Amino acid sequence: MRLFDVDVAPRQGGGLTLSLSGELDLSTVQQLERAVASRVDGKPELVVLDLRKLVFLDATGLRLVLRLHERLQGVGGRLVLVEGPRRIHRVFELTRAVEVLEIVPDPAEISAGGASDLSAGSV
Repeated sequence: MRLFDVDVAPRQGGGLTLSLSGELDLSTVQQLERAVASRVDGKPELVVLDLRKLVFLDATGLRLVLRLHERLQGVGGRLVLVEGPRRIHRVFELTRAVEVLEIVPDPAEISAGGASDLSAGSV
């Protein structure tokens, strides 16, 4: 079994979804960085990180998520996270990242044009 995996798929209506599984930490963060660099350089308007299969997230992984959010905002794009298991979501709560990130419990709640029906950070 691999420690970490990223599955990338285009989203209907534009953008892309990166489904993360396993452990996103110091030893695996470069794998996500490579996946992001090779696909986000095309400046998609919407990038979805699906965290539902993530089992561990450390500060290195959190920092990458926050950098991706800032990078996309800087070019008029948008990052939306699909909420992961409670222990993963707790990292975002404890660091108050829920106040700046758009997090939804279900990918069906993500609209392609603008913010989801939920306000940023609320779940």
